[in-house]
Amino acid sequence: MELKPIIALDLSDVVEALNLVHLLRPLIDFFKVGSQLFMAGGADIIKKIIDNGADVFLDLKFHDIPKTVFRAVSEAVKLKVKFTTVHVLGGEEMLREAVAAAAGSYTEVIGVTVLTSAEQKTLERVGIDRSVEEEVRLLTGLALEAGLKGIVCSGRELVTVRKLEKQPDYIVVPGIRWEKLTGDDQKRTIDPQEAAALGATHIVVGRSILQANDKLGLVRKLLSELKKDKL
Repeated sequence: MELKPIIALDLSDVVEALNLVHLLRPLIDFFKVGSQLFMAGGADIIKKIIDNGADVFLDLKFHDIPKTVFRAVSEAVKLKVKFTTVHVLGGEEMLREAVAAAAGSYTEVIGVTVLTSAEQKTLERVGIDRSVEEEVRLLTGLALEAGLKGIVCSGRELVTVRKLEKQPDYIVVPGIRWEKLTGDDQKRTIDPQEAAALGATHIVVGRSILQANDKLGLVRKLLSELKKDKL
C-alpha cells in the first residue's frame, strides 16, 4: 500500500479549518478531525470536508462501555468517515462492538495503542509495567484478534509491529516532525521518510504544517519526500 498523508485539522476555528482544506485539497485528499475541531464544528464540518471530495479521519478515540461505543461508531458510520478510532485499552468486548457497528460500511475502526505523548514513566504511573514496545505489541495483537484492521502507533514502534506474524492492513503514525517544535508535547516522533521506510501506511501531519508560514509549500515538500522514498 502506498503511504498516504493525512493532514490534521487541529484547530478551533471552523472557517480557518475549511480554508486550509480548500488550500490543500488539490494535493491532499485525507484530513483528520479530532476532538478540538469536532467540538467546534460538529458533524457539519465533517460533511463539508467530504463535500470537498476528501476522506475524513474522525479521531475521537472512543473508550467507553461496549454498547456506548457501538452507538458512537454507528454515528460515525452515518457520517461516512473513512477512519474512526477507539482505544484498544477499552478491551476485547468493546473492540468487537466497534467492529460490529462498522461492519459492511465505508468506515474502518482503527485501534489506538499508546499515545505519542506517552513515555515509559507515563505507563508506570498508571500501573503498566511493560515497556512501550511490549505494550504496543500486546495491544496490536488484541486489536487484530477483535477484528480491527488497523492501529495507531508512533513511528518508534513500527519495527515492533512489522515483526508480528499477523499484520494490520492500516498502520497510522502520528507525531510526524521534521524538527523539534517549541513546546511540543509529542515525545515519540519520527520524520516522514523514516515512517515510510519502516512500514507506515498513513502518516498524520498536523502541527508542523499548521505552524508553517508556507503551508502549501511544506505539503509539496512532504509529497516530494514521500515520492523519493518510493523510488
